[in-house]
Amino acid sequence: MADPVTVFVRAGDPACEATVRYLDQRGVAYSKRDVLTDPSATAILFGRLGKVTVPVVQIGERLLVGHDPVQLARFLPRDETAEPSVSFGAAVRGVTPEVAAAKGLPAPFGVEVGSVKPGSPAEAAGILPGDVITAIGAYTIHGGAEQFRRAVAMRRPGDTMALTLWRDGAGQEVAVAFPSEQQPGEPAAAG
Repeated sequence: MADPVTVFVRAGDPACEATVRYLDQRGVAYSKRDVLTDPSATAILFGRLGKVTVPVVQIGERLLVGHDPVQLARFLPRDETAEPSVSFGAAVRGVTPEVAAAKGLPAPFGVEVGSVKPGSPAEAAGILPGDVITAIGAYTIHGGAEQFRRAVAMRRPGDTMALTLWRDGAGQEVAVAFPSEQQPGEPAAAG
């Protein structure tokens, strides 16, 4: 049986709302405790963390502080009967100090894009070989290719993933859309 999931929130907090939305989109069963209306929730957080902060997702005995989709993807229980996974459609590798210097990055972080598969979500988003993906949403990629692959692995058909690219010495935002599965007999989308 999977560990129980509890999310500690404060009504109206954007990061809390994003965390709850993330859990809902993935069909995770959880209980929600609002620190403004539940004194015992405040006591639990203060006792475990020494302060009251939100959002906090408790998975078994583990506490994940802040809205962090990468850590949620890593530690949330997985439903093995879940929807099929998606493919990003591009090879990536961690950025070395040499690559960072050659690309004009201030430090070695992110992943460098290698080959991009024709017709893939990466190509549809305009990602090119040689681009450096520096962030997923608001989170800078410091964990290299493994962190990026885990983030993609948690996406499902129909999801989107906001990325920040470094290209030609400047950052730009792109959204990668992972298409829903095509139904039998449905015409393929024109591209």
